[in-house]
Amino acid sequence: MFDRLAQIIKAAFNAILGKVEDPQMMLEQTYNDLQNNVIQVRQAVAQAIATEKQLEQQLQKNKDQAATWQNRAAMAVQQNNDELARQALQRKQQYAQASSDLEQQLKVQKEATSGLRQRLTELENELQKAHTKKQVLIARDKAAKATMKANEILSKTNSNGTLNVIERMETKVLEREAKAAALGELGSDQLDKQFKNFEGKTDIEMELMMLKGQMGAPAASSGDQPKLIVGDKENLDPVLLETKDITSIEAQDVRELKTND
Repeated sequence: MFDRLAQIIKAAFNAILGKVEDPQMMLEQTYNDLQNNVIQVRQAVAQAIATEKQLEQQLQKNKDQAATWQNRAAMAVQQNNDELARQALQRKQQYAQASSDLEQQLKVQKEATSGLRQRLTELENELQKAHTKKQVLIARDKAAKATMKANEILSKTNSNGTLNVIERMETKVLEREAKAAALGELGSDQLDKQFKNFEGKTDIEMELMMLKGQMGAPAASSGDQPKLIVGDKENLDPVLLETKDITSIEAQDVRELKTND
């Protein structure tokens, strides 16, 4: 029973972590951890190199001291001072033994430094790859989020419903435009408009008759003549009056011929 409860709690905890876990945040954290590791390894390599340099210096000092005491022992022998020569040789052996120990330690240190250098190179390469991979994954994650948001908006958008609303609003606009035009017509003076149209047509007929008179064209039949003459006879063009008189005479002669027949 407790095992099942532990599994349920663990599954719920993992589900919560999965929801909270953000790719960009996790990538940045992972990269920062790797970068910190690289920094620590660099510090270790620097310390190893410093230790190696110190061992080399100590080794060289011990070798120099061993050589110095070797010369001193030789000088004591030349002076027939065997006891002093023995002490010098003992001191020389101490420095020689220390040099031997330092050589062994230096060899081990160089191997450790070489291993740290190799590990540092590998970590630096991993860090560079991680940086590139991180940038790519963050860009992909941002693009995926933008696409997902756009798809969510599109899934909530009903194009048919939008078109129906637009069509209904277009119908309302047309109705309002028609009402506005009707109100405009009702508000205007229709009688004045009719007279203006009539006067305009009369002016055109008068200009046409004058033009025919000037060009000597045959007068139109009585059915084509205008039934309304606007203005006094004194104000009309003499050519137009002459044309009307000739037309009247010709019509009278025709009627007389028909009577004689």
